[in-house]
Amino acid sequence: MPRKKMNQTEKSPTWKKILNTRNIFIFSGVLLIFFIALRAPTDPDMGWHLQDGKYLIEHNFKVAKTDIFSYTVPDFPLIMHEWTTDIVMEAVLEKTNLFTLSIIFATIITCTFLLVSLGTKAKKEYKVISAIMGVIASIPILGVRPQMLSLLGLAFVVYTVFRFRANHSSKIIYWLPVVFFVWVNTHGGFAVGLFFLGLFLAIELTKVTFSFLIVKISKKDYVLAVSRKILEKSIPFQSLIRVGIILALSFLATLLNPYGWRVYIEVITTAFDSYAKANINEWFPVTMANPMSYQFIIYLVLLAILLIFSYKRTDYTYLVICLVFLYLGLSSWRHMPLFLIVSTPLWVSITEELVGEELLGVVRRKWFLAFMVLAVFLIAMQKIGRDIPFSYSVERLSKDGAYPLGAVKYLKDNPIEGKMFNEYNWGGYLIWQYPEKKVFIDGRMPSWKYKDQKIFEEFNKVSVFEGDWQAVLDKYDVSFALVYNNPPNNVRFLNFGWKQVFSDELSCVYVRQND
Repeated sequence: MPRKKMNQTEKSPTWKKILNTRNIFIFSGVLLIFFIALRAPTDPDMGWHLQDGKYLIEHNFKVAKTDIFSYTVPDFPLIMHEWTTDIVMEAVLEKTNLFTLSIIFATIITCTFLLVSLGTKAKKEYKVISAIMGVIASIPILGVRPQMLSLLGLAFVVYTVFRFRANHSSKIIYWLPVVFFVWVNTHGGFAVGLFFLGLFLAIELTKVTFSFLIVKISKKDYVLAVSRKILEKSIPFQSLIRVGIILALSFLATLLNPYGWRVYIEVITTAFDSYAKANINEWFPVTMANPMSYQFIIYLVLLAILLIFSYKRTDYTYLVICLVFLYLGLSSWRHMPLFLIVSTPLWVSITEELVGEELLGVVRRKWFLAFMVLAVFLIAMQKIGRDIPFSYSVERLSKDGAYPLGAVKYLKDNPIEGKMFNEYNWGGYLIWQYPEKKVFIDGRMPSWKYKDQKIFEEFNKVSVFEGDWQAVLDKYDVSFALVYNNPPNNVRFLNFGWKQVFSDELSCVYVRQND
């Protein structure tokens, strides 16, 4: 019997099919995103997240109702909106190490930018390129922090909306209430997902209503043409009703948390706290004066140029949504990644339209792939070999994050009676590494208002020696202060009768002397 002749595809070994130029580019691009997203776990709030998790594990996952870490506002009605995330972070650290936390959050960030790019119908190369640009522009705000889960949640909402617009009978939208139930118990940023979905629904309903009114007013051809342009890529009214129902169910799902409707108190007070926005770097507006803004500004300029050249095929619903999120991004560093997530699908579509096969020809060339692989290798060596080694320790974290390791060791060896005043940026670290003493303030507290008490404003009064700053320390019966080692602190504390008992390059400990 004659042998069957094999075609060329059958002759090719499996590994050759896998290692084609397209797959090499995609795989290298994903690794590039991952290593760019890999950050040292030096976020100021990580410490209190870990201690939150420890508290919850020790108390059988029962959330606290009042503050457990500060002595200044012990009766404040605490809302642990990241409670499940905190449990996981603490459990992971107990079983592994700090390096593993960095790996986990880098994976979350990678999945976030890849997921949001997948919703748009385009070739995978364009999606990977757009995801790379988004993660590069987001570098200043990325890290080992629960906020990354809110970026992932927003990415899923955007992905779902794009899939539903492409196929109105898609069942994927029914997953949104489940996603919001999980989201509300992992991070308080869930509200931005509801905002996106509500904004999308409002714009689509406005388009449908406006187009209906135009047709009613006039039947002329050019009027009908305008109406068709407005309704381009729009969702039928019947499908919009489904979106509205899903939005309502998603809102109800957010009430399924240990604090019920009170979780929105945290969202509202944080979002509208003008004092915190004026005094915390992360809440500052994005401006050209800050060197960290350069990636974002370049990203924005390139996007604007591409939009100008592709205006004829612009998705106006999504453009309006992007402009709203651009306003949020420019108004605060913390919100900047939200715009980058929302605008990624825009990058995918306009990049494919404008550069088409020419870009594909470049990224599939061997010299470009060699450059890509080399870039991934070098970044990986820098991150894992130098910046975040597997043996990443608390000592290394303290050095990289500028935390008072020396002062904490001194205080543990030489306990001081009484209450402690501490720097705002060190609060989370002290909750984690110096649990023997409750803190004056930490990163949970800038928007806390309890009766007539605003602890962040009182902290700032002492920090800048404003007015009768000693009255604040008297009010809370502070016995010693752990502060930055700088001339203002040295002069003021020493001149007002405090004794310096410890100092190093970073920190000082001052003890109040009895009158």
